[in-house]
Amino acid sequence: MFFIIKSLLVLLLLALFAVPVVFVVTGMEPEPLIQPGKSLSHEDVERIKALLKQHDPRRLQQDEVRTLALSQRDLNLLLDYSVTRTLNVNSRVELDPGNATVSMTYPLPEKYSGNYLNAVARLSQGEGELRIDSLQVGRLRLSGWLVNPVLQLFHTILLKYSSEYREMLQTIEELRLDGDQLVLVYQWQPELAAQLKSSGYGLLFSADDKVRVLAYHNKLSRLASDYPDRRVSLERILPFLFTLASVRSDEQGDPQAENRALLQTLGMYVMGVNVGRFVEAPVETGQHRMYLTVLGRHDLVQHFTVSAAVTVSAGSGLANAIGLFKELDDSRGGSGFSFDDLLADRAGVRLAELATETPQHARALQQRMRDQLSESDFMPAIDNLPPSIMELEFKQRYQDLDSEEYGLVDDELERRIQRCPVYQPVRK
Repeated sequence: MFFIIKSLLVLLLLALFAVPVVFVVTGMEPEPLIQPGKSLSHEDVERIKALLKQHDPRRLQQDEVRTLALSQRDLNLLLDYSVTRTLNVNSRVELDPGNATVSMTYPLPEKYSGNYLNAVARLSQGEGELRIDSLQVGRLRLSGWLVNPVLQLFHTILLKYSSEYREMLQTIEELRLDGDQLVLVYQWQPELAAQLKSSGYGLLFSADDKVRVLAYHNKLSRLASDYPDRRVSLERILPFLFTLASVRSDEQGDPQAENRALLQTLGMYVMGVNVGRFVEAPVETGQHRMYLTVLGRHDLVQHFTVSAAVTVSAGSGLANAIGLFKELDDSRGGSGFSFDDLLADRAGVRLAELATETPQHARALQQRMRDQLSESDFMPAIDNLPPSIMELEFKQRYQDLDSEEYGLVDDELERRIQRCPVYQPVRK
């Protein structure tokens, strides 16, 4: 009997190790199932904004019941500018009466270059719940009777060990497929939202990252006392920060993590975010703060540093989308759609990509930024770009974000970034 039990345990361990290997080997395919989506149109932006406005937590009352009905187009928009842009997963949802098909493609890492992991899940409306009828990963196809028990096991574990998960489920009244829409009925609980937000703050940084963030926060505080003039160009600050990152990388051995913490902390500093919300930092009372600029403008340094911080935190696609959203929104009546701001967004994204792409790229950027800098090394010139314009004129001139006219300006932004010395290719 003991031998049988021992043999079963060995087989179980082998199976646990074998399943991921089988998934990867059978799932790898030379062609992507889902191609990247097109750029956002004005109508897409308006639809997303309308959904966000309708379900803005600040507008909801305690125990208020709301119904969120999402069409196939709505779901694909939200997926494209959340999961797709953040996790580099291309996705598509197809809705039919009582059924849904979710398809995803993930480009595999460089060592598997040229291959993709494709997955298709088919769902249907069961009695009061959605169920998976089948899951296909590459050439491997699994029936729902195999998949659903595994999902039920995870559900049971989360119910037992995660209070946030239990409370979140209590807010969901119903989730169903209704015709060609996915319908979510939920009851708003501000206490749960505050709890999730607080937990999110704590989970944003690991214990090691909190130490890193505090190191760069303290460095910025010391630099602020060294510059009695409040208005300080970013070119004077970055070399000190990246010198610290280089030294800490030598000590800790993780240049990507150091660069990530540096850019996150700098973004918070520029936007006046209290770093004490995320790490245990000394309370700052009346402390001198620098008013950082680039090309003489504080708004450009905000665009640059925030885009860099978002990129290292959640991916360059999300950072680009946020920058574009902001400019399209401004074109309705604020300062207008500004290619200057968009160029600063894109430059910040490029800096962040180079800062965290590989350990080699991270080290190379630290060396480039340690030397004396000029703003033109990392921020392209904004002269001769189209001026800020309002929404109506933007639509008339550029039609949409995939138009040839917009593409010409977009290409010019990319050329200007490529000419900056900091963003030159890293030699292997």
